[in-house]
Amino acid sequence: MDANATSNFSSLLLLLLLSLLSTASTSMHGFIDDPLIQQVVSSSDGRDDLLMSAEHQFSEFKKEYGKSYPTQEEEDYRFGVFISNLRLARRNQILDPSAVHGVTKFSDLTPSEFRRQYLGSGRQMQLPKDIIISKAPILSTDDVPNTLNWTNMGAVTSVKDQGICNSCWAFSTIAVLEGAHFKANNELLELSAQQLIDCSTDTCDSTDEKKGSKKCNKGCKGGYREVAFKYIKDYAGGVMKADDYSSAEKDNKKCFKKSDNDERSVASVKEYSKIEANVDQYASYLYHHGPLAVKTDLEYDQTYKGGPICHHKKHPGNVAHAVTLVGYDESHWIVKNSYGENWGDRGYFTVCKNVLTNDGTWDPDAIYADAVAKNKKIDF
Repeated sequence: MDANATSNFSSLLLLLLLSLLSTASTSMHGFIDDPLIQQVVSSSDGRDDLLMSAEHQFSEFKKEYGKSYPTQEEEDYRFGVFISNLRLARRNQILDPSAVHGVTKFSDLTPSEFRRQYLGSGRQMQLPKDIIISKAPILSTDDVPNTLNWTNMGAVTSVKDQGICNSCWAFSTIAVLEGAHFKANNELLELSAQQLIDCSTDTCDSTDEKKGSKKCNKGCKGGYREVAFKYIKDYAGGVMKADDYSSAEKDNKKCFKKSDNDERSVASVKEYSKIEANVDQYASYLYHHGPLAVKTDLEYDQTYKGGPICHHKKHPGNVAHAVTLVGYDESHWIVKNSYGENWGDRGYFTVCKNVLTNDGTWDPDAIYADAVAKNKKIDF
């Protein structure tokens, strides 16, 4: 980058930083203790000090999350994006003061890049016509406890990281089956989300095609929990352990079918249905059947660091991110994500129950599943 370009770029960054500081006093108190959010030294009025402070924060961000860039031009661009995301975090903190927002592993991505890489295709996807899922019956809520956390009860495996593969649908489906299998068989297994990503692409009816493109699961380009459950129950007959599937993948073995009677399958779905978006029914199904697969469109993922999300801010466009409901307390839902343990609250987030409405904040229907019992069922 030549001297003039460098000077222009520095001036642009300074303007952005000055704009950021103009309202910082009204919003920084919520997360000022985070060293990555301390963007400037309050006693400094110099522009050079201002720029140096921002560069220091960016340097700390790169160290913490192992970030590197192929060229100086790319690094300069990501620095500008980083500064813009500090402003985004500040705005989100004002809108959602009960949670903590700040610098995250996604702070060098533009919002559009983040949506495209982590939240879904952003295009309209229609559920295949042959994928019909029944509605779950209404359960009694008389015996439902005030608090529940399947993570503490041994029914939830470690948080996974989907990376830039748009496969949240697979991780949510697998987490539900892991919990259902635990309830039915008293054993916790790490099941293969990768099997669903690779093998559930041809589950939909071949007659349900349009312009040469099947409207079913598309691997890392998006998919449906409904199709994934159908694949497990009706097509494959089960799912392999994560480690076993990785080994089979190295041997270039094909995706197995139910008719193959493949002994590598260790967990299967007995039944699955959709639950209406009702707070009491969600709690009852969580208690009686285990974790639930739900979708969210909350626009806080990129800056979220912890605490309960209690304000609904919908993502622009057609975004639906699949996650797993694993528990609740009197006021909040406990949700497992698939962004890795270095996001949010060790990979989880909490959301106020009053945000769970049918206004687009959550999928109108959650999905529960029961697993095939192979051993003695555990009682809770």
